[in-house]
Amino acid sequence: MSDLLPTNFVGTAAAAVQSATTGSCRVYFQNKDYQIYEMALSDPTSTTYSLGNLTSIPFPAGRINTPIAAVSWNNLSEIRVYYITADSQVQEIYYSGGNWGKPGPVLGAAVETSGFLYASVVVNTGPVVRVGFQSSTAPQTITEAVWNGGWNNRVL
Repeated sequence: MSDLLPTNFVGTAAAAVQSATTGSCRVYFQNKDYQIYEMALSDPTSTTYSLGNLTSIPFPAGRINTPIAAVSWNNLSEIRVYYITADSQVQEIYYSGGNWGKPGPVLGAAVETSGFLYASVVVNTGPVVRVGFQSSTAPQTITEAVWNGGWNNRVL
């Protein structure tokens, strides 16, 4: 049995993405050191996994109990992970070309205590990614950052 998850705070969030063809799975969560981790399970019939810290330097640290959202396409060759940083920014981390890249864009400022965060993707001719959160500038609505060749925010 592994010792991964924190027990000294309540509300640990997680997000998962899976390959439609191989069954490989990636789970993203905040570990007991408050960093965002990826648990990679390559064989869907096994419990053997690899673990990687995504938010060690230079990525901004996640706030304690951050919500996490993730999307993927092209059989896990493209992955995007979203979380709220310690200074309440909605942050993107991206995987492309076989590597985790530098920190992606900040999509907006979230309400300091909000646990609301979601992501979805539709891939036709190109990916359209939607990331929703409770913005500090319009806290009684949903703010959605939409990637469709570039990021644009809208209030729903």
